[in-house]
Amino acid sequence: MSNQCRWLWAMAWICALQASALAAEIVAKFDLTDAESAKAWRAQHDISEMRPTSGGLLVRISGIDPYIAGPAFDCPDGQPLWLHIRMKSDEGGRAQVFYFRGNATEEASVRFAAPPGEWADVRVGLPALGKGYRLRLDPPGSGGTAIVSLIEIEKRASFAAPAWPAPAVAPPGNGAQRIKSGELTLAHGATFGNFEIALAGRKLAVGHSRLLIGYLGADRPHWIDLSKAQSQLTREGDAIVLSATMKDPDGGTWTVRQTFSPGAEGSIDVATEIGVDRERQALFVPMFAMCPGVGSFGQQKDHGLFAGLEYLDKDEPSSSEADIIGPGSKRQVPDTLRITMPLMAISAEGRWVGLIWKPGRELCAIFDSPDRIFKSGGHVMGLLYPGANGNNREDGSLLPHYPQLLSAGQSIRASATIIAGKGESVVPAIEKYVSLRGLPKVPDTKLTLADYSKLAAAGWLDSQIRQGARFRHAWPGGFQPQPAADAPVWMDWLSSRCGDKALSERLTQASADALGQVNPGSYAFSGVSHVRYPVAALLYGQVAENARRAGQQGWALLRRFEPDGTLLYRPSAGGVDYGKTHFAKDANGLTSQIVMTVLESAVLSGDAKLIAEGLRVLRGMDKFANSAPRGAQTWECPLHTPDVLASAHLVRAYTLGYELTGEAHFLDMARYWAWTGVPFIYLVNPTDREIGPYAGIAVYGATHWKAPNWMGLPVQWCALVYADALYRFERHDPKGPWRQIADGITASGVQQTWPIGSNAQRQGLLPDSFVLRSGIRNDAAINPGTVQANAVRLYKQPEVYSFHCFRKAGLMVHAPGELTELRETGEGASFKVANCIKPSCWVLICGVKREPRVSINGSEPDQKQVQYVKDGGWVVVSLKGDAELEVRP
Repeated sequence: MSNQCRWLWAMAWICALQASALAAEIVAKFDLTDAESAKAWRAQHDISEMRPTSGGLLVRISGIDPYIAGPAFDCPDGQPLWLHIRMKSDEGGRAQVFYFRGNATEEASVRFAAPPGEWADVRVGLPALGKGYRLRLDPPGSGGTAIVSLIEIEKRASFAAPAWPAPAVAPPGNGAQRIKSGELTLAHGATFGNFEIALAGRKLAVGHSRLLIGYLGADRPHWIDLSKAQSQLTREGDAIVLSATMKDPDGGTWTVRQTFSPGAEGSIDVATEIGVDRERQALFVPMFAMCPGVGSFGQQKDHGLFAGLEYLDKDEPSSSEADIIGPGSKRQVPDTLRITMPLMAISAEGRWVGLIWKPGRELCAIFDSPDRIFKSGGHVMGLLYPGANGNNREDGSLLPHYPQLLSAGQSIRASATIIAGKGESVVPAIEKYVSLRGLPKVPDTKLTLADYSKLAAAGWLDSQIRQGARFRHAWPGGFQPQPAADAPVWMDWLSSRCGDKALSERLTQASADALGQVNPGSYAFSGVSHVRYPVAALLYGQVAENARRAGQQGWALLRRFEPDGTLLYRPSAGGVDYGKTHFAKDANGLTSQIVMTVLESAVLSGDAKLIAEGLRVLRGMDKFANSAPRGAQTWECPLHTPDVLASAHLVRAYTLGYELTGEAHFLDMARYWAWTGVPFIYLVNPTDREIGPYAGIAVYGATHWKAPNWMGLPVQWCALVYADALYRFERHDPKGPWRQIADGITASGVQQTWPIGSNAQRQGLLPDSFVLRSGIRNDAAINPGTVQANAVRLYKQPEVYSFHCFRKAGLMVHAPGELTELRETGEGASFKVANCIKPSCWVLICGVKREPRVSINGSEPDQKQVQYVKDGGWVVVSLKGDAELEVRP
């Protein structure tokens, strides 16, 4: 879309909102440009000054949790409302408004984005309130000022839904037309929606044959039944075409043309066009709907997926409150921005069926499993008009707050693809989507390697992350400066790539200062980044001590497992029980994080017994096979909540299992879990902004079940942990899409990072979350390490840390650079180490059963270069520059 088209669309949308506002009846108004009205508002927290100005109420922010509150007001009982706010914020970000009588609560609040330094004119829906309510406004940012000029409450029109008719379950009949694509067949009867979908002769789904069209008449909504349309079914080559016309109560003629044609094997393309010959205010126009399970597996399912919103295990209902309580749980018709990829799927009885569609503002998706909307006896998925933009309808509502104008002769179009196949989960549907639609291009960061290095350096050196020689994980939010061994690693990496001598010297000095704060025995464990490698010990020394500590850590973690290998969730004493909505006492995300850490500790220590125990608990995770990834963030999210971190930890754990054993089963499991993370990543651009593709949703739920609602709100650090797992898995499965997905996630992380000069306190840091529609970066601002670990691969730089297991020889090698030319020689091995961050470094070889002979570049090394630690089974080799090593028994 051209910039001019974007501008025209935006202006049309603003005009529609203004027209809606003009028609609205105001029930409470606070004109804060009026000094007397402004004085009725009170500063309550983290506000250093509040005073009336001619432009509105000026609020000076002095902390991370600012808020003000206003006087009581009355609203009509039972009346849905609009909240209209006009404000300008220096820092910008997420603003929040609470509505309450007694105490403010998260569930009784709404959020909106305010751009920095610009006036925002925002209208968001409120439920019916009543008498004696008050408002609390939390302006965005942790500093600067906000000016609020207007807050008003308006009546909001609402339209009652009709009694939705259930689809008539009638076979297409003898006159049905049929098409086939591989084992997938569609048989269509003579009327709209009268079709059946089958796979290898077994019915999977039916069309919804009794859909209604709704529009706003002069006095009320009017409804017409598509099943009563005059229909004609014809054949056009390989395609089936259903044409239908019908009259509405006000004399308008509606026309429908729906075409079904064979697509790629296992898919059927559907094109729908609906128009009317007179102007109509459309409320509900169904473009396509099908009901999986009707006439076959019914309301049961093994799994369900609505990408970006639902990832369901066996017979779990969609739109439940297991992960989010309140209006946000209603996901039948969500804001289109929350859909990460246009895919819905249901699996049952070893088969799956799904729908892919071409997204657009004018359309929204409907998904209910089981179908409680139309009561079909199965599930429902489809496409509707008008669209859903987060403002024009309540969460989950089939009807919008206001109708959409359809001009006379205007047609609405929708393109979709029915897909189906065999499998025990919805993962094959995700694979099918990628095979049919491909992946978006990796975003252009517009930064060279030197440019990126300067950006990351600004984060390490010149943001609030750094305090002297110590570093915070993030700022603001109470994160304290601490010793961090990963900070010097990343600063040393940047110093040779930034292309600026003065900056390089600053990085080198800051690295040395930071390293001096760290206990050398903790080099492999100290850090502030989400992605960590045990590389600091290999660069700065004390290798054996760190390997020994790794073994101790691994054995300590094993004590958390039950005798049968289960790791139970246990709420903290007096804390929130995040397991109360889950169907089990454990979850794959919670378990895999510990299993992964046990295995990482085991391979660093080389402890054969610890490795065996790590593999034992890894095999115990097979009970989670063919399930949804969930439960990796129980510090604030429910154990039940689908979670991309769970996918990341599972991929990493099974990858390590494969590297240690070579078992194909572990490789297959890693591949399965890699696919489960894909629906958390935006594979379509949800807005017209540059930043969007490959942004990643952390969880399909909310913190504390309430807020923030993370659906549609990327948390890129979680996606970057997943990307790191994909990068490390990709070399074992090079035909998969993993490299491109990981590169895309990383590039989006670079895009989301605060640019140099944009914000002195946050430059070079990754926002905790990113608002897609406004482009606003939300606190807390996270240290650069999580992006940088992945940027190494995005910019095609040598690996910072490499691990390889020589299975026959039983040797495990850890190097602070690239490992190449890997060869096993009987009970020994040879390899090259290249491109280390620092010329002087160490290589750790674990699993040594007796003192070996080691050669460096074909020669016997100096005695001081090789340290054999018998009780650990380690050989520590000191290197200066690139080298070829051979280890012989």
